[in-house]
Amino acid sequence: MESKDEETALDSALYEDRLPRWRTSSQQRSRFIDALWVGLNASATIAIVFMNKFVFADPQLRKAQIMISMWHFAATFIVLCAASRGSRRLFTPIRLPTLQVLPLSAFFAGFLLLNNLSLATNPVGVYQLAKILTAPAVVWINFILFRKTIERNKILAVLITCTGVGIVSVDALRTNVIGTAIAGAAVTITACYQIWIGKKIVDLGVEAPQLLLNQSATAVCLLIPISLCIDTFPDFSIIPANTLRFLFAGGIVASFINLSQFMIIGRTSALTFNIVSNIKMLSILSLGWYSEGKIFTLVDVVGILLAFSGAWWYTKS
Repeated sequence: MESKDEETALDSALYEDRLPRWRTSSQQRSRFIDALWVGLNASATIAIVFMNKFVFADPQLRKAQIMISMWHFAATFIVLCAASRGSRRLFTPIRLPTLQVLPLSAFFAGFLLLNNLSLATNPVGVYQLAKILTAPAVVWINFILFRKTIERNKILAVLITCTGVGIVSVDALRTNVIGTAIAGAAVTITACYQIWIGKKIVDLGVEAPQLLLNQSATAVCLLIPISLCIDTFPDFSIIPANTLRFLFAGGIVASFINLSQFMIIGRTSALTFNIVSNIKMLSILSLGWYSEGKIFTLVDVVGILLAFSGAWWYTKS
């Protein structure tokens, strides 16, 4: 009886030895996790663009954009609080000194305000160009402030990606002195905000969700006086229920965007996040054009190929 059991065990061991085995290095696992966060950020961003388009179709909510941004960060705070509770919590919450988080929240408030002003004072083409220039601005500010450099291959990849997105998205470049100044300030403050996310994660020795939990609460407090000065408070009782449902869902989706942004920057860099952002913008434009029945020109196709080629080269550099 024992010999039969031993023979069965031996056959089982031999069978297991013949099975294919996949071994993954820690670097491969890390890249897979990075790809998941990038995928979440991209899909959530595309979703919220079309959700916001529906929400801002309401004339009242269109005049309360800062208030809606406050709701997005309040929703982020609520989602992270829920994720940090219970025995199966995703991370351990910690309370950071307000003065340590305040600069990051101030950068966010400036980023939000200046980008809205840039869109209001410039044509859409100039606004899109400013967003594209954020990636080179990140490289420049990192070098000026921290003497950080990147490989030549990555610089070329960034330039190719930005050129491709610019070819597709930028048209009718007409602007003015005030609009140009605001657009330049918006580019600078956006780059600083993204750089400071990565800097604070390292300086404070915290995880991305821990930093975002603290920053989201501080950002809401900073935006309250701005909202009181700029927004017109809507009468929610006359807003259609379907619009309110999209507004509520937009807050949840925004929490995924905010968390994935912090995770991507914390795990990689602000520059990598900008490459992802440029590809997202191109995808959103392409989907919008497709839904509108626009015919892609040769210039559009060349721009798309350049952008995706640059992004692919960046990941391989």
